[in-house]
Amino acid sequence: MHHAPGPRQRLPETLADSLQREILGAGLKLGDRLPTETELGERFNVSRTVVREAARLLVQRGLVTVMPGRGMTVAQVDGRLIAEQYGLLLRLSEGTFEQLLELRLVLEVEMAALAAARRSPDQLAAMRERNRQLVAARGSREEFLTADLAFHELMAEASHNPFFRLVIDPINGFLRDTYSNSSGYPSEAHHTIEEHNQIADAIAAGDPGGARYATERHLRRVIANRNKFVASEDAN
Repeated sequence: MHHAPGPRQRLPETLADSLQREILGAGLKLGDRLPTETELGERFNVSRTVVREAARLLVQRGLVTVMPGRGMTVAQVDGRLIAEQYGLLLRLSEGTFEQLLELRLVLEVEMAALAAARRSPDQLAAMRERNRQLVAARGSREEFLTADLAFHELMAEASHNPFFRLVIDPINGFLRDTYSNSSGYPSEAHHTIEEHNQIADAIAAGDPGGARYATERHLRRVIANRNKFVASEDAN
């Protein structure tokens, strides 16, 4: 006879949540040690098995690392685990390629406007350099793709909002896989070069409205050409 999960089976998650709040609330830094298994067990009145399971959950969340002889220490929280899991969800999703491009459109139009208001001279120079690389790479799909996606990553950085990189990077990883396997990429490379330059010009001019317009125009053309990528994938 099977019973519904009881409170004891949820103890590790409850403990993990409590420790997570403490780590974040206390402002602990990379490498700071947490209390030992024994200390945590006594403090929360739980077994060492519960403590170990809670530690495993915190490792999964990317908050701590567990080293022999050192116990739990605070990990470098940089969003990589989130990005990896998000990228996996994109691949498992029932959403279509067109819907993914729509998501990119919604995000990047406003991202470009923020970049126009906030970009540094170094970021602007890097965007220009990526666009020069686009021109030089017209004969190589992989080099063109690298320069293409790097430009969009720089736009995210230039927004000076770290959440954009967390969301955009997995999308770009998905697009890299898709475009690398598509004989239809790059579609109308000359238009991509021209549109990237228009986006960079608006960002350089500190013109959020112009950056919005240029980015939307660019990404709507990509959406309109989506069938070239999907069709070539299906044919392989």
